[in-house]
Amino acid sequence: MRPSISTLFLFTLAGAMAAPAQAQQFSEAPGMLAGKRWSEGVECVDVDNDGDLDLIFADGEGFSSAGPKRQNKLAINMLVETGSLSFVTDSVARLGGLKSNGKGVTSGDVNGDGYVDLLFLNAFNTDPPFLYINRGASQPGFFDMKSATNGFTVPMSSAGAMFGDLDDDGDLDLILCDSGSSFLSGSGGKPHLYFNDGTGVFTEDAGALNAPTKKAHMDVQFVDVDGDWDLDFIGLNRSTNTGGNHYLMLNDGKGQFTNASTLLPTTSGSVYEAEVGDLDGDTDHDLFFVSLSGFQEGHVQNELVETGSLSFKSGSPQSGSVDDNEIALLDYDSDGDYDIIVGSLGSTERLYRNNGGLSFSLQSGVIQGISDSTLDAAIGDLDNDGDYDLITAQGESNSAQWNNKVFLNNGPVDNLPPVVVATRLPDTGLTWPLVVHAKVRDQVRDDGITYVTAHVVAAENTGVTNTVSFAAGAFSPPSLSIATGDSVAWTNSGATNETVTSTTAPWTYDMDLPAGSSAARVFVTPGVYQYTSSASGATGTVTVTGSTLTAQGLAAGGTIYRFSLTAPATPWSAAAVELFFTDWVGNQSVADGISVAGDVTIGTNYCGPAVPNSSGQSAIVTGQGSATVADNNVTLVASALPANKFGYFLVSATQGFIANPGGSQGNLCLGGKIARYSGNILFSGSAGTYQMAVDLTLLPPPINLAVSSGDTWNFQTWFRDANPSNTSNFTDGLSILFN
Repeated sequence: MRPSISTLFLFTLAGAMAAPAQAQQFSEAPGMLAGKRWSEGVECVDVDNDGDLDLIFADGEGFSSAGPKRQNKLAINMLVETGSLSFVTDSVARLGGLKSNGKGVTSGDVNGDGYVDLLFLNAFNTDPPFLYINRGASQPGFFDMKSATNGFTVPMSSAGAMFGDLDDDGDLDLILCDSGSSFLSGSGGKPHLYFNDGTGVFTEDAGALNAPTKKAHMDVQFVDVDGDWDLDFIGLNRSTNTGGNHYLMLNDGKGQFTNASTLLPTTSGSVYEAEVGDLDGDTDHDLFFVSLSGFQEGHVQNELVETGSLSFKSGSPQSGSVDDNEIALLDYDSDGDYDIIVGSLGSTERLYRNNGGLSFSLQSGVIQGISDSTLDAAIGDLDNDGDYDLITAQGESNSAQWNNKVFLNNGPVDNLPPVVVATRLPDTGLTWPLVVHAKVRDQVRDDGITYVTAHVVAAENTGVTNTVSFAAGAFSPPSLSIATGDSVAWTNSGATNETVTSTTAPWTYDMDLPAGSSAARVFVTPGVYQYTSSASGATGTVTVTGSTLTAQGLAAGGTIYRFSLTAPATPWSAAAVELFFTDWVGNQSVADGISVAGDVTIGTNYCGPAVPNSSGQSAIVTGQGSATVADNNVTLVASALPANKFGYFLVSATQGFIANPGGSQGNLCLGGKIARYSGNILFSGSAGTYQMAVDLTLLPPPINLAVSSGDTWNFQTWFRDANPSNTSNFTDGLSILFN
């Protein structure tokens, strides 16, 4: 991907070398990739939509100045065709005979036809970027070069780029490097921002990015670093620069950026890449750097969740001093966190195990030790055996070692489904197209690639609630038939605390039912759903039939997915939504029970933002419906909650403020006489949201009053949290003036 200093450094890992050797998990498959060539970049992409991952290589010689141009390379995986893993280089036939000084390659479906397109990054101002448009259904995996017609006509000196939906309009925009007149020194250059018109035609908007000049820009990363649901830009530079070594540009949600580069800590001037991901399990995005200090790798912690504001703190560098180029994140041991793969120019590839708490330990021998000149690496399940393999691209320092390599993974199969970190509903209620967002992480994170696909299913939320009673160790009725968009409310009529647990994958609801309480969820996707009770082992079944809307989700960049549904033929009063996420291996998860009210938002929020909870977000309460008392149509919605937690709403005529009441980590924003809707315990589910209809004819005890015109009532939600363990938290407050 990026060149590195041409001197070969000795790998000295001080105390880390004393760590016990691990069993070899990644073993080279010799001769899998034929030919010797200087490869700067590699990416795994299924270019022909046949169900296996192909390999794209950016070749082009030259460290600090241009060498010979080389053919852009495409290696087609023959696994599906032949039943065994092998690659056929088919570059000229599929890409044409173009040669360039390629420094990197990225991919994305830029015209929305369901087939991936390719962008090659060319250095030394010899060529513009090469945009290859997939011919799609007519000839999958064959490409036409469309740079000139689609917006790229100016030669640049580029080493990296990334596609992402930067203005939230449903197509993939682009930022790419440009190091200026000199690739590694000189006066520097500015990255370029291009907006997509939806058909794959790009227009540059330098003013929207408004980036400062910096030297030796090498890498582009998109990430919602400040937790506001848009893609920010991090650019890594192999140089020291004024105003921050690296780029940190914050997005306003519409593709307009503000420079915040000074927030990133100072690093060495030898950074070729940093990979972004949640390394400490707090849901915000940290970084792991090549050459954080000198030639020592290390992490930078995002303290957004810990402090409530965007800030960063450098960790201790890892032992050793090695000339490296690449970082990739992979949960190699399937324990639910990202481990670190380092691609090394100066030694063998390395793997650091994530021990939690931002502690990392070198795992000697996990990757077969081959000393070569790695410039880039990619992660992908090439042989479709359920684990993720390692591919390395070689070049620069020793032409005898320019053999790109495949290391097959012999470790545990990935059996962990994607994790739905958070969901976001439209602020305007039910408007069409209905746009919903989610943040999702999985086992791989490498240059924006996660291998997670998504789709949405929605039905009209009918408002119909079907009741199932639990008493004497049995559900009544044990079998229930309902329509799409109906709710089922389980009521515990007995004296024993109970839990209702889904046994139908991938639905994972697990609802506590204390004696005398009830809990409900909306069913959306047609099918047969089974559930069981914890104490008695009683079982029940819900059969759902009816019509739905569906659409594919857009991997918008970073960990954000965007879903857009067109309006139904007959208007809906409210919508219920389920979001499905499937990784390459086939593990699936669902964010279910998401409801979107059809009326306008009512009320005014106060006492916010709330103290961040374990989702990394500040929970909020909103009102939907009508503030007219006679309508008796108010729905309270709590969102940005931690997943799979219980809570209930509170109401008072008085606002107040008490920090950490009863040991809670949040703030109580009510005063005076407070009523609790504790008889209606709610469950946040995987979506981190729940809602409740308010009966304006009688507020709960100890208030015991009907709402009257002219009244102001204040609402808040209390909920269980897991940060720290087994505590509680609150949303902000919502004040509604009724008429």
